[in-house]
Amino acid sequence: MNKNDRVISKNSFVALLVVVLSLIAIGTVGYMVIEGWVFLDALYMVVITLATVGYKEVHSLSPAGTVFTILLIVFGIVTLYYVVRVFGEYILASRLDPDYRNRQMQSKIQNLKAHYLVCGFGRVGEKVVEELVKENVQFVVIEIDPKVAETCRLKGHLCILGDATSEDALLEAGLMSAKGLISTLGRDSDNVLSVITARTINSDLFIVARANTDTAIAKLLRVGANRAVSPYQISAFRMATFALRSGVADFVDSVLDPLSSEVQIADVVVGSHSPLVGSPIEKYLANRKSGVTVLVVHRSDGNAIINPLGDTEIQAGDRLIIMGTRPNLQTIEKLVNR
Repeated sequence: MNKNDRVISKNSFVALLVVVLSLIAIGTVGYMVIEGWVFLDALYMVVITLATVGYKEVHSLSPAGTVFTILLIVFGIVTLYYVVRVFGEYILASRLDPDYRNRQMQSKIQNLKAHYLVCGFGRVGEKVVEELVKENVQFVVIEIDPKVAETCRLKGHLCILGDATSEDALLEAGLMSAKGLISTLGRDSDNVLSVITARTINSDLFIVARANTDTAIAKLLRVGANRAVSPYQISAFRMATFALRSGVADFVDSVLDPLSSEVQIADVVVGSHSPLVGSPIEKYLANRKSGVTVLVVHRSDGNAIINPLGDTEIQAGDRLIIMGTRPNLQTIEKLVNR
């Protein structure tokens, strides 16, 4: 058995605790039976013996009690040695052994479900990660540069060192159980390849890809991206909007930032068993009843009803864009997802 196989785990902590408590319990019962001491005196004797503090015994010991004390000291020293050794291995492995840290990270990734993959931790990727953190969303970053990957890990993020365009790296990051992928690589060709590879492996994945040129947007959509975003185009649009309609831009920024405003916008899909199915908006989703406002109803056939009236009928599979306070939105989300 090698050193890594002996590294302390959660079960080892429990085992250590059981051993120590068992030794204390046996020692206490032993003194009570052999010497006839009361519980508190027996427990005190066990503690000072195992702690080797050198205090005088509570009462004079009989020959049987002396032998029992010797055995208790021996077992106590062995237990103390085991505790020190195991904790020492844990500290050394967690601090110095990169393989141990990788195994710990892989264990966490394997337990993720419906998480997001972020391809690249450059300027765009890092901002994407910041937004995911704000939303308390689970994610795994794939970064090819070792220094950048280490920076990402030091910030507390799960990060795979590898090529985001390769099948192995995507699978290692948990692509099969992921909900979405955000490709933020610096070259359009890399983003195209990442999208193709991910879409081939997981056809249900929701993919958002970065496009550095206008022509790349169409290519990314053709090869499987659900959305393609040009950072330059978005930046230009926002700058123009702030210059021309600053009030509108400030309001949109406010409702889209989960940390700066009580009012939020949510995107929910109506389940087939939801009580909303077949009912008009005014029955459950009227603002005076629910505290939320329905902004858009996206039908499953692709049609969208903007600013719908109260008599608009909700259908199974409708995607609702609703606005309200977070508590009210959470109540409606539970109602919609039944």
